[in-house]
Amino acid sequence: MSSSKPDGAALGHELSLWVVLFHEQLAARLHVNATEHKVLGIISRTPGTHPAHLVAETGLSNAAITKIVDRLVDLGYVGRARDAADGRRITLTATPAHRQALTDAMAPMLDGMDKVVAGFDQPELDTIARWLTGTVSVMRDATLALAAENRDN
Repeated sequence: MSSSKPDGAALGHELSLWVVLFHEQLAARLHVNATEHKVLGIISRTPGTHPAHLVAETGLSNAAITKIVDRLVDLGYVGRARDAADGRRITLTATPAHRQALTDAMAPMLDGMDKVVAGFDQPELDTIARWLTGTVSVMRDATLALAAENRDN
């Protein structure tokens, strides 16, 4: 019996397609655009973050981040507060309303992923985690490099 090697490029393209389409639909459910959705994700993962961190993470301008944060605050998804250590700085945190909306919208996908993960043993999960960590690092670096090139052009 011969086993054929999976076509990594084709699988990567298909994964990318469905990740993008899923997040577009998720953003639509939350009434935000794709960029606002991604900035909201960063804020959710790093409570108490600062706008300067969002600029560094996304490659967007200060003005763009300010506009996005204002909109997310208006929607009730982000709270702003003065930084306790430096009253001149603002901290950003996702609100309970955002967490609930996200949980409700993502429940079917998360249930499906739980079923997928249940089929792997720990060494396989470790390998998958190593691959995902490396992929995220490569994608982040490539995205920030493209953003810098785009700003320069």
